[in-house]
Amino acid sequence: ENYPGVGSINGVDLSNQMYDDMLRSKVVVVRENCTDVDLSSEVKIIKTAINTFYATTVILAMGVRPRQLNSELENKFIGKGLSYSATHEGELFRGKDVAVIGGGKSAFVDAFYMADIARSVMLVHRTDKFRVSQIELDKANEKHIIIKTYNVVRDLVGDEKLEQLVLANTESGELTTYNIDGIFMSVGRVPNTEMLAGIIDLDEQGYIVSNDCKTNIDGVFASGDIRTKELRQIVTATSDGAICAVLAIAYLTKAKK
Repeated sequence: ENYPGVGSINGVDLSNQMYDDMLRSKVVVVRENCTDVDLSSEVKIIKTAINTFYATTVILAMGVRPRQLNSELENKFIGKGLSYSATHEGELFRGKDVAVIGGGKSAFVDAFYMADIARSVMLVHRTDKFRVSQIELDKANEKHIIIKTYNVVRDLVGDEKLEQLVLANTESGELTTYNIDGIFMSVGRVPNTEMLAGIIDLDEQGYIVSNDCKTNIDGVFASGDIRTKELRQIVTATSDGAICAVLAIAYLTKAKK
C-alpha cells in the first residue's frame, strides 16, 4: 500500500506487472546466478556458472534477504511451519495460531496481515521498544494481537512440522512453551553484497555506500534496498532504478566521446 497508483497489491503481483512492462521494452533477460564480478577496469566483467558478460556500465540491484537469528534451528522448519513472509505464505495458516518474531515495521505488517485470517497472533520482541509509531501499536491492540515483550526464541519443537515455540524471558530467564502452528521471522534484512566486499565500498552492515545511487567505482551504480538510504520501500527502489538508468546513459554517452 506504500506504492502509489495501484491501490492495495502484494509484492509478487506488483513485481510481475513491472516484469511484464520491462519485457515490452525488449530487454534481454538472462536467468543465471552471478558468481563473480570484476569491476576494476573500464569494461566490467560479470561471471555466471555458464557465461561471462562484458559491460561498460553496471547497475547493482541484488536486494536483501531475511535475517536469521539461528539458521540451524530455523532451517529445520522452513516450509514446515516457519516462514519469512506473511503476505506470501500466510494463507497456509488461516484459522490457526501463529507468532511473529520482531519489533519493526515489517513485523507489524506481518502481524496485521495474520490478525485478519489467523485464530490468534502473538508478536514477540526482545525489548519493549518498538521501531514503529503509536498508530501501529494502537492498531495492534485493536486487532487483539498478543504482544510478548522481553522475550526471545529459545527453541522450536516438532517432528514433521512445527508444533511448539519456546520463549525465554530476557529479564528472568524463565522459559515458556506455547503450542503454535506457525511462526513468521521478521527480524530485519541482510544485503546480498558478499561478493562485493573489497570491491565496492560497504558500510558496517554490508550496504553499499552510495550517494545518489553512485558507488566508488565510475560506471557502477546501486539501486534499491541494497544501498545506504533513509527509506527502503518499493517506491524508493523504483526511484533508484530511474536515477541509475539516467546515470548509466549519461556515462555511456560520455564514454563514447
